Amino acid sequence: MHAKVNLRRVRISFVIPTRNQAAYLGACIDSCLQQGIEDSEILVIDGASTDETAAVVQRFGERVRFVSEPDDGQASAVNKGVRMARGEVIAWINSDDYYSDPGAINALLSVMEDGADIAYGDGLRVDAHGGALGRYAAHPVEKTADIVMWPASFVLQPALLFRRELFLRVGGLDESLHYALDYDLWLRMFPAASSTRQVHRTIACARYHADAKSVAHMRRQILEAYQVKRRAIAALSMPLSQQLRTHLGVATMWAYWLAVRSGLRRLV
Repeated sequence: MHAKVNLRRVRISFVIPTRNQAAYLGACIDSCLQQGIEDSEILVIDGASTDETAAVVQRFGERVRFVSEPDDGQASAVNKGVRMARGEVIAWINSDDYYSDPGAINALLSVMEDGADIAYGDGLRVDAHGGALGRYAAHPVEKTADIVMWPASFVLQPALLFRRELFLRVGGLDESLHYALDYDLWLRMFPAASSTRQVHRTIACARYHADAKSVAHMRRQILEAYQVKRRAIAALSMPLSQQLRTHLGVATMWAYWLAVRSGLRRLV
């Protein structure tokens, strides 16, 4: 039985996009329930899975709102889930990820109750079985250019909460993107936020396994991230020094990809 905490002034909705991830989905839902936040909801937005996804969700009964229908990918599923959500704060977590411990989300909600539009913390990369692969330290963001110049994302995606109103105001996720959709969202949400807060605490664990997009399609992910960065460079009229830092960061991503491809580095 999960412990309950007092009702909060802000309500949170956990939005879980999924497709054929039944092997991991139960652990993801469990980690949301283990946060012990009474006035919360969990929405599983499924892209018409052909595995045991529906059976996994049925185990949780009325604690989970479940929608299963064809969609146009992850961005479409998240956009749908956020529109359906009743909470003021959104916790977007993919079905193969999970929260690090029962107090993780409360640590972020506590600063959002003070008025922050976005709150985020550190993450942990894990393998398919939950074995630690390495810490994913979040980095401070003082200006939008900081996000652009950092080689990969400055934060592990499920380790960040945002206000639903802010997400909708900036137009949600770009459904034409498939790999850098979160990165593009941060570039639009951070400058539009009234206040953001970084919490120095591990919040979420992201699984790196053979079927994960960041593993199976790393080259496409880098190409799409570079496309988003180039668009941001133009929009922000970034000076040459910042552009050079951005391009050098992209070069390090390509070097990492080559090292993995050649067998010099192991990703999972």
